[in-house]
Amino acid sequence: MQLFNFYILTFLLNFTFTFAAFIPNGRSFHSSVLIDNKLYFIGGYKQINNSYSPITNELFYLDVSKPFTITDNDSIPWVDLTYTGGPLKQYATACVGGKNNDMIFIFGGISHSSVSGDRYANQSFVNQFNTNKQQWINITSVGNVPTNRSDFSCANFDNGFIAIFSGFINTTYSINDLWIFNTLTLTWSLSNATNATNAPFPMNGYCAVTLFNGIFYILVDRVILIQQLFHIHQ
Repeated sequence: MQLFNFYILTFLLNFTFTFAAFIPNGRSFHSSVLIDNKLYFIGGYKQINNSYSPITNELFYLDVSKPFTITDNDSIPWVDLTYTGGPLKQYATACVGGKNNDMIFIFGGISHSSVSGDRYANQSFVNQFNTNKQQWINITSVGNVPTNRSDFSCANFDNGFIAIFSGFINTTYSINDLWIFNTLTLTWSLSNATNATNAPFPMNGYCAVTLFNGIFYILVDRVILIQQLFHIHQ
């Protein structure tokens, strides 16, 4: 009888976990990075019943090493890590860094949706997620550091550096500064290229990429326009 009860309990547990699989809602203004075979998604606005909820701190990844069918939600290998307690942010940007490129760094973003008051209140400009320990750290840098901002992009380099450019300082003001973040020492430096005569105008809503030769490119304003921004020497 006890053996029978054990089998029944095992069946019920398998049934529960099978049908309680995590399936994320649609969302916008989130951040995303790829580490090994895991595509991570962080924050943003979550869409529920054709409307958007307040800013979410959801963190989850898609294991792209496993086969799945996009027409079968139950087959998609999502893994929910929201329990780790990440920051509430939208319009942030994220890059990979650290000694082994296993750290996620989130920069800037808006902490609440109010159009009045400080939209960056009660948040750290840089948040770090250790993908091995599954732990968050709020990074506090001293000295010369960027002004908090949103709706910008970052790109990482092989030497542990991450570059960020421009973005919204508030709802009406942008700046065209170029900052370099050292993910090994967790320190900032303002690039000399910020004051270059050919520096681009302030911008937001762009996408940044880097090439193997250390050139930082931006994709601007939803059109196929690639502009060389700076050649970064570190």
